[in-house]
Amino acid sequence: MVYGPFLTMMEPLTSVDEVVEKYSKTTTSMWRLIYITIGSVFVGCAFIGLFVPGWPTVSWMVPAAYLFSISDERFFRWSLTNKLVGGRVFDYYASGKTLPKHAKKLIIGFITLMSFISIYVITIAGDPGFGQVTIGLFWLIGVWWLWKKVPAREDSVKE
Repeated sequence: MVYGPFLTMMEPLTSVDEVVEKYSKTTTSMWRLIYITIGSVFVGCAFIGLFVPGWPTVSWMVPAAYLFSISDERFFRWSLTNKLVGGRVFDYYASGKTLPKHAKKLIIGFITLMSFISIYVITIAGDPGFGQVTIGLFWLIGVWWLWKKVPAREDSVKE
């Protein structure tokens, strides 16, 4: 079992059909076209990540899958089953939209590193302290939110 949204226990979904049934919705044709277009831009950004080190792929595919889930079932299925990142996107949805614990810790570490670098640069630039306090507060809120409010899972549901 895994923790889903709002930290409730849920049985992980085991098939693409179950995920599509749970998360797929329909919308008007105008919004459908808008969502597919924006989702396709996200897929393009994910594609860049296949070739550029440090550029994320799954982080772009998750919002693309969401947009496809509310616009086109065929594209949503593709985002869950494609050979490159479909397994990870499927894991995200099948586990109730949770992050792996190691990814959550990595994100918190990266936010912490970038916040401290920002505080250091602002200090060197001569800020009297307002910028440092603001960055520190946003760091504190962001880390607290990720640690306490974003659900996590131990491992993958499907490889």
